[in-house]
Amino acid sequence: MRPPHNLLRRLLLPVLLCCALLTGCGVAAPDVPLDQPGREPVTITVWSAYSGRELDVFNEVLRRFEQDHPWITVRSVGSQNNDRMVAALRGGPAPDVQWAPQSDLAGVYCPSGGWRDLSHYIERDGLDPGVFVPAAWKATSAGGKRCALPVLGDIYGLYYNKKKLAEAGFTEPPRTMSQLDAYARKLTRRDGQGDIRVAGYAPLTLFYANRPAYEAQLWGAEWFRKDGDSAVSTDPDWRRLLAWRKKLIDWYGYDKLRAFTAGAGAQYSASNAFQTGQLAMMLDGEFRTAFVENEAKELDYGTAPFPAPDDHPQQYGAGAWTVHLAGVTHRSAHPDAAWRLVKWLATSPKAQVALAEGLHNVPTTKAALRSPKLAAIPHFKPFLDMAADPHSKVPPSTPAGVSYQDSMAAFFQQWESGEVQDAGKGLAEQARKIDSFLDQVTIGMERR
Repeated sequence: MRPPHNLLRRLLLPVLLCCALLTGCGVAAPDVPLDQPGREPVTITVWSAYSGRELDVFNEVLRRFEQDHPWITVRSVGSQNNDRMVAALRGGPAPDVQWAPQSDLAGVYCPSGGWRDLSHYIERDGLDPGVFVPAAWKATSAGGKRCALPVLGDIYGLYYNKKKLAEAGFTEPPRTMSQLDAYARKLTRRDGQGDIRVAGYAPLTLFYANRPAYEAQLWGAEWFRKDGDSAVSTDPDWRRLLAWRKKLIDWYGYDKLRAFTAGAGAQYSASNAFQTGQLAMMLDGEFRTAFVENEAKELDYGTAPFPAPDDHPQQYGAGAWTVHLAGVTHRSAHPDAAWRLVKWLATSPKAQVALAEGLHNVPTTKAALRSPKLAAIPHFKPFLDMAADPHSKVPPSTPAGVSYQDSMAAFFQQWESGEVQDAGKGLAEQARKIDSFLDQVTIGMERR
C-alpha cells in the first residue's frame, strides 16, 4: 500500500490536540479478562485504509485467520482515513483493531493511550522480538509504551530505466551519490531552449517520493539526539545532503527543473514520468512494481538499493523504511481476541507472505523476507534485500506525528529555490522549531 502522505499531514492535528490536552484519548481503559479458546464466540472489528482490490486481498487473509481461530469472527471495514481513526479513539464508533499505514503514528497512539500497551501480551505469549526486522520492531513503540506490532512495510530504493542507462554507456546502476549526480547529468536531455525533456534524476523536494523522511535515512542523517532534542543542526550529514541536492538542482536550473516536475504526470497515475520514460531514475517504494506491471508493461527497468554517500560506502544496500502498524484500541471490548489477530497478522508466515504478495509490500518478519514466492516477483528481490539490511532505518516516532518532517520539507524547498542561502542558520532554525513544537505537545508525557 502506498502511504497517504498529504492526507496524513492534514488529519493528524486532532490527534495532537487530543494528546496535548490529555483528553479523549489520554488514558487507556484497563484490560478486561482475557478471552480464551472455547468460550462464547466473539466478533471483532478491524479498520484499515484499504479499498478496492487491496481490501479484497486483506479480507481474504482475514478469512484464513478465522479458519485458524473459529471462535473469532472478524468484521473488516475499509476506506478508513486518519480522520475517522482519530474520531474513533476520541469517542465515536470504535473498532477493536486499527491498521495504520505509516510508522509515524506510533508516536501519537502509544503515549496518548489511544492504542493499548501490548507489553503484557507480548510477555504472556513469549513473543520473540527477534522474529522481526530490527527497524520494524523499533517502529512499534514510543513514549515508553509498545502499542503496536509491525505488519508490513514500504521500503524505498532506486528505480532506473535500463534502456536509457545502456544508451548512455552505463552497465549498472549508480552505487554512490557522486555517481548518481554524474549519471543524472549524462542521462538528461534538453530541447533547443534548454527545457528538460528527459531528466536523469529530479531531486526537488516533494516531487514524487523525494522527502526528507526518506532521504535522511539514506544519508544516515539523525533527526534527534539521545536526549530527545533535535539533531538537525549538529549532525553534519544534513549539510552534506543539502549541498548535494543544491549542486545538482543548480546544474539543471531551478526554474527549468521546477517546470519539468510541474508538467510531469501524477505520482500514482499511468502518466508517472518514470513509467512514460521522461525520468530515467527515481526514488520510490516497492509498490511501484505493481504499478509498472499494470500500466507500463513494456518498460525495461531495474530496481536496486539507492546510492550511498561516498564517505559511507558500507550503507550501500540499505533502503528507507516506513512500517505499517496494527494496534488494539483502548476502547476494544475484546482486547485479547484483537491481540490474537494483531499477533497473527504480524507473525504468521502465511499471513505475511500472502499480504506481501497480494499488496506488493515488504513483510516485516525475517522469515517472510526469505520467501521464494516473494523473491520470484519481478524486480521485487532488491527490496526484500534492502528490508533485511542492518543499515535500513525507519523515521523516528514522536507525539507530534510528522510535523517535524513537514517543517524540514518546507525548509528544503526554501533552500532549493535560493530563498534560504545559509544552510547552517536554516538548520539551526529548524532545530528550534522542532524542539518548540515537541515541547508543546509533550506536556506530561515522555517525548520519545
